[in-house]
Amino acid sequence: MTLTVPLDKQTPTPTSRARYVERAELTLGLPDRKPLAALGLAPDPLQQLAAAFATVRTESGERADVVLDLVPVRERRLARRRRRLLAQSRRRGPSAYGERLTGGLGTGGVWGTVAAAWNGGASHRGRERLPRMTDLRDGLGKLDPAVGAVFAVQILLRTEAAHPQAALARMHQLLAVFATTSGENYLKPRRPRTTWSIAHFDRRFESGEFAPRRRQWLTVPELAGFLKPPTAKCHASSVVRSGGLVPPAPADLPIYTGQPDLVPLGAVTYADGRERIGAARVQDLLFGLQLGKSGHGKTEAALVQCIAMAHSGHGTWFLDPHGEAWARAKPYLAHPHIAPRLWEIDLAKSAPDQLVASWNPLSMERPTSAVKDIVRSVTEGIAAAQDWGDHAPRARTILARTTQALALLNQQAVQSGAPDAQATLFQIRSWLTDENWREQLLPRLPGRVRAYWTNTFPRLASDAVPTVTYAIDRLDTSPALQAFFGSPRSAYDVRTAMDSGHVVFVCPSGSEADALVSCLLIHDLHRAGLSRQDTPRPGRRTFWAWGDELTALDSSSKGFLAAIAEQLRKYEVRFIGMTQMALRLSAITRQALLQNQSLLSTCAADYDEAAFVARRWNGHVTPETVTELPKYHYVMSINLNGRPTKPFRVRGLPVEDLFAHYDNPDGIADLDRAIDTNLLRRPVADILTSLEDLDATLLAHHAQRTPGSGADGDPTTFVD
Repeated sequence: MTLTVPLDKQTPTPTSRARYVERAELTLGLPDRKPLAALGLAPDPLQQLAAAFATVRTESGERADVVLDLVPVRERRLARRRRRLLAQSRRRGPSAYGERLTGGLGTGGVWGTVAAAWNGGASHRGRERLPRMTDLRDGLGKLDPAVGAVFAVQILLRTEAAHPQAALARMHQLLAVFATTSGENYLKPRRPRTTWSIAHFDRRFESGEFAPRRRQWLTVPELAGFLKPPTAKCHASSVVRSGGLVPPAPADLPIYTGQPDLVPLGAVTYADGRERIGAARVQDLLFGLQLGKSGHGKTEAALVQCIAMAHSGHGTWFLDPHGEAWARAKPYLAHPHIAPRLWEIDLAKSAPDQLVASWNPLSMERPTSAVKDIVRSVTEGIAAAQDWGDHAPRARTILARTTQALALLNQQAVQSGAPDAQATLFQIRSWLTDENWREQLLPRLPGRVRAYWTNTFPRLASDAVPTVTYAIDRLDTSPALQAFFGSPRSAYDVRTAMDSGHVVFVCPSGSEADALVSCLLIHDLHRAGLSRQDTPRPGRRTFWAWGDELTALDSSSKGFLAAIAEQLRKYEVRFIGMTQMALRLSAITRQALLQNQSLLSTCAADYDEAAFVARRWNGHVTPETVTELPKYHYVMSINLNGRPTKPFRVRGLPVEDLFAHYDNPDGIADLDRAIDTNLLRRPVADILTSLEDLDATLLAHHAQRTPGSGADGDPTTFVD
């Protein structure tokens, strides 16, 4: 016979663990006319209570509850109680330091005996004594008519734990909290012992029934310490902080639902307590500054605004140093109504077969009068990026004269129908270092321009030329920058983008030449904005520009950002910059942006930065409030209906939440093909091959023409 013995361990049947409960009701230990101690704000009365709750191990099933029920005492009942107390006081008579000064209704006691002896044994019982104010205060106690509201109070304490000593320990912690109220009166704990009293306690605890053990009347000073919110003096970790006081959002703040004349800001809590997408009006938003820590949503907020404006038909320009914003925005812009006007300038692409766009700042495929603008733009851009200032006058002059000569040659090439024979920035180096090449092209220039190179330039010190060519040498180290700046013809033209409402994303390469590239781009934006003087005001389309990592842009642009904020409003160019530290901006840029800002926003920041921003809000927000902002939360102020608002809270919304209906990853391939067409993009290898032969191409083209005979007084011969 075989016997099977199961060896598997039996899983114990789960049983509910025993729970131990401690109960206590707090009642006044002395008559209710005697007051408890009035608790102040330092230390915060809630500090000890919060500390007691912080020790409760909720993960182990522990629980601690404090129930404080208040019922206002009706005035009629309160007046009746005061009359009884006054009657008792009259019967008792005045007293001092525990000694009765008189008998119940007249002179008596020790002082009565003294008075009788003084008067020869005669007493004055027939004369009634008028009550003093001190007698009234002693008789009424805290129920003086001037005390204000009085409440009947029921205080129930209950703790629960898996071990009886744990439940008792939690109860003792709660009792210690209320022991701090002891003054002329005190709170006495009464624990229910019988089954009936326990059931009565639990019924009141669970249902909210108000049936205190005895009459307990408390005044506002006695209760205020426990009914107010925690103050800054309450340092317990279990206290949920409000994050500081910030004014509410304006009652008339527009709500964004996709309107083309609104710029979304983020989620805002309105007066009814509901959260909606707040917005600023296009007509009110001119220049903005977004500040705060890295990774807290500044770029995301700007990207939301850029996508919204693009879908509304506005022209936009987004300088994205890292390329991350463009990668996130691309699926949300892959739509037929945006694709024909979308430009992508990605300077990180350098593979030989990669299609790229090009920009020739010297291109003269524009009006003849643009020569002086080109000279100024290129000269100031390179000089600012190199930080020449006033310390390199020879280098600045040489660069200006070189740019002028090449621009005039380009003008001749375009007029003769050969735009592919235009010089680029790289020909600046050829002009200055290849004397034979320069000498062959000089006869094609007007006499006054030619005179500088034949008479003045040879007498200049040779060390001035490397100062100029150094900038070009830096561009020549990157194939991507060679391709971008090395084509004679420009597809990128920010003035065209302004007038036609194009959507432009510019992503620098991340190379050491980024400062020079960014400076040229920012200065070109400024130049293009000023050039809209030739367009009547009604014909100027609003153009939005965003610049990320504003500190780096400012250090390279040397004042051009300030010029944009000061000068381009009237030409319908709007600019919003994002940076981590406003204090690192140059003084001129910081002052210009703050003076003209119609949007000032900050997420969490260092105390010094927070204090800098808080001062701009005239004390409505403290620096501590800014430093404690959660991630993706901002405090901002805007212009609304022509007036600045008080700062208010905004919760940032990611692109995928706000524009989920625009997400179209399947359309990215079609979008790339549209960008190729819009910008006439060419392979990097083709552009670099043409650049190698461009010097010879220019020489061959101009050698076939008769020498130019521009007059000395021709305005195109002057350096602006």
